[in-house]
Amino acid sequence: MQLLELGLPTLAAHNTAMIAVAAGLPPIVASALFGIHVSTAIEWAALTQDRWADYLAALTDSIG
Repeated sequence: MQLLELGLPTLAAHNTAMIAVAAGLPPIVASALFGIHVSTAIEWAALTQDRWADYLAALTDSIG
């Protein structure tokens, strides 16, 4: 039985797994390993380095 037939989303899990693996690799390695553009790998690396403090600061700035 396929995961989609069970109502389990696979794309989100796939992307989450790729980002989790990319977090431990230099962006150039992740780019070559996954066949993605270097700029995408750099963005993923930046996303994995975000901290809650940065999120809360951005949220506070956007609220005013």
